[in-house]
Amino acid sequence: MNNYENFQSRFKLLVGKNQHLIVNTLSNIFTMRLIGNKTHGDLAEIGIVEFINQFMYDFKSVHVGKDLLEPKTMKRILL
Repeated sequence: MNNYENFQSRFKLLVGKNQHLIVNTLSNIFTMRLIGNKTHGDLAEIGIVEFINQFMYDFKSVHVGKDLLEPKTMKRILL
């Protein structure tokens, strides 16, 4: 079994036994969208990263979205 298949099976097991954890995580993400936060995609990425880091102890997840932005793109965003 490769790492991704291992992750999938462990994720299914965790969510199957503790469905409220993923429901609460996703509810928080989509509630932010409802109150007007337009970066819900980023929130979803960060939320899932934190879910993995907090509840799936054998795995480590890193949100790299902002680290991978090109300097030109970042300059346009800041202006």
